[in-house]
Amino acid sequence: MQGRAAASDLVQALDAAGMADPRPDVLILTRGGGSEEDLAVFNDPAVLQAVHDAEIPLISAVGHERDVTLTDLAADRRAATPTQAAEMAVPELAVWKKRIDSCEEQIGRAAETAL
Repeated sequence: MQGRAAASDLVQALDAAGMADPRPDVLILTRGGGSEEDLAVFNDPAVLQAVHDAEIPLISAVGHERDVTLTDLAADRRAATPTQAAEMAVPELAVWKKRIDSCEEQIGRAAETAL
């Protein structure tokens, strides 16, 4: 994402995501690494305002581990890499299984108490 229209394109995309039906649970703003000039759009004031105003939780993963942009600081979460952002957005199966097992135990205890 770079070029003259990049900032307005990003703002429009973030606005559209907020109005989507069904609405996403999380947004990931990501781009692979590049020069400072390549990543400059992620420091643009209009993009920062759109990130700040996003009603959907947003993870910024712009560049690679050593790159930091202002969207990384304005977002709800920052990931060092695009892969890490995906891992943050989707918990591991083991985490879900543990939550389900805990809920099953609580339901069982509640049913025993009610009986």
